[in-house]
Amino acid sequence: MPPSDRPDRRRGSPDRPASLPPAGLCALCRNAEILASERSTFLRCALAATDPRFPRYPALPVLECDGFAPRAGAVGQPLPLDRA
Repeated sequence: MPPSDRPDRRRGSPDRPASLPPAGLCALCRNAEILASERSTFLRCALAATDPRFPRYPALPVLECDGFAPRAGAVGQPLPLDRA
């Protein structure tokens, strides 16, 4: 894709800041932990601490995962990745 046709990932939208990728299943999983600093936001999988099958920082979006467990009340409510 020519550089002029590429979306500018630095610009956000009303729905989601462009710098934060969609998380897929992680956005609804109770095993996902948000780690945020002044310049970056990461999702860490808590299962990685006890099970080597799971990557500590999975490549997003995660579309299928054996460790997926929905957060309580998470139906349609993704993790709040955007920092206000």
